[in-house]
Amino acid sequence: MQLIPSTFYFSPDKEKDFQYQLNKSTVHFANIALYLAAFFLSLLVVLSWLNDEQSLYSVINVLRLSMVCLSFVLVYVNNKLKAKYLHYRCFAYGVLFCILFGYLFWSFVGLYGYLNEGGPMLVVASFSAIPMLHLGHKLILWTITGLSLLSVHLFSSTPIIWSLYFYISIVIVMACIQYQLDILLRKQYEAELVETQKANIDQLTGLYNRHSFDSECKRLMNQIKPSQSLALAMVDIDDFKKYNDNYGHLDGDNILIDVASRLKELQADIVVRFGGEEFILVKILDQNNLDWLDDLPNLFATNTISHEYSTFKRVTVSAGVVVADFSALCPDIKALLSVADKAMYKAKNTGKNKVIKDYI
Repeated sequence: MQLIPSTFYFSPDKEKDFQYQLNKSTVHFANIALYLAAFFLSLLVVLSWLNDEQSLYSVINVLRLSMVCLSFVLVYVNNKLKAKYLHYRCFAYGVLFCILFGYLFWSFVGLYGYLNEGGPMLVVASFSAIPMLHLGHKLILWTITGLSLLSVHLFSSTPIIWSLYFYISIVIVMACIQYQLDILLRKQYEAELVETQKANIDQLTGLYNRHSFDSECKRLMNQIKPSQSLALAMVDIDDFKKYNDNYGHLDGDNILIDVASRLKELQADIVVRFGGEEFILVKILDQNNLDWLDDLPNLFATNTISHEYSTFKRVTVSAGVVVADFSALCPDIKALLSVADKAMYKAKNTGKNKVIKDYI
């Protein structure tokens, strides 16, 4: 439906991610909205008791107090449970809220013989204050309340045509506002994703940068099974300074882009431009692919790039690879980097254009 942004603006997976981030960022505001609902309902109980001399145990006040209790219960649950399903909890609360309010309208009309426009309009506005519910959720809640009002109008002796008129009017207004809010929230999320990507991606090569390396590596390490190993390779372009000094930095940038493109072909789980001409590749290894990267020099031996000031007269790379067996221990990232760095410098100091592998 093109009228509900949550169904068309993002793909289903991206919408789930957006909803989760929205839940996390708005759980505090949701609790504030629930506290306010409890406060105003409690105030209505007190005012009806003082002004209308209505018993605290009357059906109307019992319904109001039930909604107050329901609000506090949801606040408690929100503080105990994770935010992932916050919107489901709030929606379920809204449905119960609507059912109780529908019965409240029936009771009010039966007792007083009329229904003020303010009550139903307040219900519409209260749901608008729950930030993690999108237009689709709120249309369902407003419809439930609207059907309750229509039932009162059709099946009671009290016509409430003006209450229905103002209710429908405020729903249309709030739906238009909610539609725009849904679009704006998703545009903001999209912009934040772009900025986050810019912060985590090297703009020249399109690879992850050093800033994002730790978080990406930790994420990958959490996926390793006991039977698997983790390989971390530190790759350095040989004689890159000589290339820059003699061919110029623009051509040097083109070399970085070309090397990055070739490294992407190696099926690593993470490829990072760590800084300057250094790259890091990380991959989860099974027992049948422990020889990963052994043929790395051959990747640059075909379709060669001329480098007259290099030992091999072409662009080559040296690499140090550390393979960690996670069934024995769980090394930290700094330890892996240190071992890979030493292996890489050993490769450079013993002739370049080679891979030296170490196991821990």
